[in-house]
Amino acid sequence: MQSSLPLIRRFSALLCAFALLLSARVSLAAADRINGTYTIDAILYIPDFQSAEFQEKRVEGIEVSTRAPLEKTLLTLLLEEIAEGVPENYSILRDLSLLSPGYIQSRTTALIHLSGEALQLDPLSRFTLCQAITNTICAPGKIKACLIMSDGKALPLDEAQTIPTGVFAPNEYSDPLAAMSQLLLRHTESETADLHYRANTALFYPTSAGHGVICEVKALTYASDDTPEAAVRTIISGLSDSSMYDVPRIPLLNDFLIADPVLEKTDDGESIMVLKFDVSLSNTLSENGILRSTLMAALTMSLQGYFPWISGVRCEIGGEPILAIVPVGLLDGANEAISFERGYMMWQDFAHFMLTDVSLYFVNDGGELSETHRYIPSEWAFDPQRLIDQLNIGPSYYDSVTELKGIFEETDLSEILSGITAAEHQIILDFKEPAWISADNLSSEQNAVYAIVNTLTQLQWCRRVLITVNGSAPQGMLSYVTPFMRSMDY
Repeated sequence: MQSSLPLIRRFSALLCAFALLLSARVSLAAADRINGTYTIDAILYIPDFQSAEFQEKRVEGIEVSTRAPLEKTLLTLLLEEIAEGVPENYSILRDLSLLSPGYIQSRTTALIHLSGEALQLDPLSRFTLCQAITNTICAPGKIKACLIMSDGKALPLDEAQTIPTGVFAPNEYSDPLAAMSQLLLRHTESETADLHYRANTALFYPTSAGHGVICEVKALTYASDDTPEAAVRTIISGLSDSSMYDVPRIPLLNDFLIADPVLEKTDDGESIMVLKFDVSLSNTLSENGILRSTLMAALTMSLQGYFPWISGVRCEIGGEPILAIVPVGLLDGANEAISFERGYMMWQDFAHFMLTDVSLYFVNDGGELSETHRYIPSEWAFDPQRLIDQLNIGPSYYDSVTELKGIFEETDLSEILSGITAAEHQIILDFKEPAWISADNLSSEQNAVYAIVNTLTQLQWCRRVLITVNGSAPQGMLSYVTPFMRSMDY
């Protein structure tokens, strides 16, 4: 029986992936129908580069699209404010913008890609800019940390680009000079006293169901006398340890290296990290349910997101360089080959691999709603139609809470849902028929309604959900005349 368990799990994974892909195709037309706006007041942290301090600016009535994360809107607005107000000696920042992919969320971490002007700033100004960005987009509360890149590279603390900045966290004292001084002092003391230091590092882990990567920020310990190659081993080791759900156990990758990681120069002068693994790694990955494509994404994004002197990563397995991959799963471009024409991989190649977690609600053994979490592509997490699709799919073996029961197993929501519209902080769902309404089962009706309502109100802008049938309030055991608010009582 034990020997058949991996096969059962793989078969379950294939069924889950097929259901998710089928749902993705069904929802595309409906997903295009919702496009509203809402307004919000927010605080922008405007950097003063000459004093290395911030000015808090309260902006009222910011118009935000319901199809984009609030934090991206705040980031765009902040960059516009900076461009308009910088003095002449910082005029380069008037051209500062977001490169593709400009903004991605994965769990509580934001990945931000700035244009190359950020790399041309002096270290303190660059640090001040990044701290202003972090304080601004972390203020709403969902994002806890920011990984900020510029022109495809991680940001350094020093002019020589030898000290990694790592992940930014909000600075409640709005004092970038003090924060940067502490980081530099930590490195200086380590170098002179042969100490170890801890640095927040964004690690990217493969997931099973979505076949993408999920971000987890960890404080890793680096030795002061580490060579760059030894520091790479520290990150590779960190990838072999995660407590997140739906993350398969990554083997101890350092044990599969047949040579030390080495930094090489390309013909065009870029520095890339070369990793050479034993051929046995392929079989081990297969046994653990890890796709080669997601491992390449995890390695490249983790290493290049931390070290400012890495422009890319080249991997060899059994002497064969990885020059192309064919991703599968829920990703945009799944089943389409990705070729690494330069001979090495860059984190931008894998930006669309990024997943995030969403909350879904299904029924437990006691007949009540239980919350579970699921990883889906990051852009889906802001789309009400995509969230309803996930409810329609039902529970998955790879959810954070398993052994739950689906609510809509006998109803295809995509068939009876005729429209989704957005009003100010409200979603209106119009159905063709009230298939979930029961004449004598209040509990079943409550579970169906609040599974939808609680799932949709996790969206930052959605506070209530109005449910109609052919444009009117249906007759049921619940009252549908007024919108439903989020409730955990059921």
